[in-house]
Amino acid sequence: MKTNESTITFVSLGIGDPELITLKAYRALQQADVIYTPATRRKDGTFSSRAGEIMTALLPGAPLKYVDIPMVPDRSRIIPVYERMKEEAAADSAAGKTVVVAVEGDVSIYASVHYVAQMLMEEGRQVDAIPGIASFIGAAADRRLSLISGEERLLVLPGNFEGNELHDKRNVVVVMKLSRCEQAVKTFLAEHPDTVCHYFENVGLPQRYHTASIEEILQRPFPYFSLLVMKNAPEIAPR
Repeated sequence: MKTNESTITFVSLGIGDPELITLKAYRALQQADVIYTPATRRKDGTFSSRAGEIMTALLPGAPLKYVDIPMVPDRSRIIPVYERMKEEAAADSAAGKTVVVAVEGDVSIYASVHYVAQMLMEEGRQVDAIPGIASFIGAAADRRLSLISGEERLLVLPGNFEGNELHDKRNVVVVMKLSRCEQAVKTFLAEHPDTVCHYFENVGLPQRYHTASIEEILQRPFPYFSLLVMKNAPEIAPR
């Protein structure tokens, strides 16, 4: 790496509410010459990006550079996208630009751009990371829930719920990426109606939704930005 290359900073934007971003992340975005952010290309050629929406609310006119990341389960199809993103970010850094890669949530929790950070570090480039509020932390705060306490253990699952994780009553289970395991979750809840659960959509946004009713959960389709907090007993009590 050349000595004039700048550090590439991976910034976590949090759950969606622009006011919940950290001051350090905000300053990094203010100082950026280019901000790479994951996005999905619509049929009309425009981009859909939750991270982009957060940054536009924070910094209108921010120097965003959208990266079209296909929403497909086959990771091998996405590796070339990460490779190009890595090369472009490295080139911008070598040109003396202040480079930021921004993502909603926390960059260390199921964030696909961590592959890009890993590639950069393997090449010996300087990489930094700024943490943010994860969706399940924001969800608990929004409903004033005690997520875990005492000897309880928090288990976070990325859309691969099977049900046996709740056999140990010390486990509080967070299921993210619910759209990947919708049928498995609904089958379990239908067979175990005494399960204590809190279902969330669009945490941190004005259109956020919450219910603790299993009947409502069973009737509701699970969008991409949804999660479920589950446990056997006692109740996950509001503080």
